[in-house]
Order: sequence, then C-alpha cells, then structure tokens
Amino acid sequence: MSAGTIWLIIAAIAVGGFALRGAFIMLPLLPRELPPRLRLLLGLVPAAAFAALVAPSVFLDDGHLQLFAPAPLAGAVVLLVSSLRNNLALSIACGLGVYALLDLVM
Repeated sequence: MSAGTIWLIIAAIAVGGFALRGAFIMLPLLPRELPPRLRLLLGLVPAAAFAALVAPSVFLDDGHLQLFAPAPLAGAVVLLVSSLRNNLALSIACGLGVYALLDLVM
C-alpha cells in the first residue's frame, strides 16, 4: 500500500468516527416523539448502569461470590426499606446501620 492510501484510510476512519459521535449529539435535537414503552425503558437505563457498577463491589470479595457478608445483607435491607418506604435518606441510614452492625458481628 502506498503512503497516500494509508493516509486516505486514516482520514476516512477519522471522519467516520467524528460523524458517529456527532450523530449522537445531533439526534436528540431533532423533534420527534418516542413511543411510551421506549421512553419508560430509557428511563431505567441509569438505574441499571448504576446497579451494574455497584454489584461487583457488593457481592464479590477477592473475586469470590459472598452472599452472607455484611455488604450483600445490608444491600438486601436497603432494597427492603426502599421498597416499603420510598425514602432515600431512610434507606441509606438503614443500610449504613446494618452494615456497621454486621461488620462488628461478622
């Protein structure tokens, strides 16, 4: 391959990457209505991403699954309290309290 062909390929990849990034910036600006079910699913994406980031630190200890450790049990209490009361501050306080007690006991 000649040097000109290589530079043409590099330029095409750069333009294509820029166009893909620009499309995600420009597409939300276009006026359109999303279906209600898709809007609901898109609203759940941040919670799912946060759960995917937090779950390994809660359930794994040195690469091994730990279900009966302070962190997973405190997480279960947080889920229970948040489903019953729908209060973020109370959920956090209960989770921290249970984690502290279980950390002392276990």
